[in-house]
Amino acid sequence: MKNIVVLFGLLGLIGSCFALECYVCLAQRTNKDKCIKTTIQCEKEQDACKTQIRWQQPRFWQRVSERYHNISKSCETKARCDAEAAEKGFKCMRDWYRDWDCVECCQGDRCNYYATLGGSQTQLSVGLLTVVLISQVLSHFLR
Repeated sequence: MKNIVVLFGLLGLIGSCFALECYVCLAQRTNKDKCIKTTIQCEKEQDACKTQIRWQQPRFWQRVSERYHNISKSCETKARCDAEAAEKGFKCMRDWYRDWDCVECCQGDRCNYYATLGGSQTQLSVGLLTVVLISQVLSHFLR
């Protein structure tokens, strides 16, 4: 009987070793301090880390109403995170002169360290850079 209790205890520890770990914070002005120093082990059904960034005016009146970033990070299921990112749609325009709200999802331990929004879209930038470099080289040799 004692061996069975020890076996179940060890199996519980093994399961916790494979849990996803994400950075967590709520409504922070910067991606420093709490947002990069606080982590949590996600629940077993949560398989993604979520980062939400808002660019907005303060909710209270100020003499000079400047906009500011609001960063939140948490654990989430990949399906729910992707659905929330798609739901934001046009709210995620990232224009400096209007409020916006974006969600980014990633999978892997502590993958939401950086609040980049668009890091997964770098292939387009690399492709564009390659086309520009090739056109510059061709124009140089064809002179």
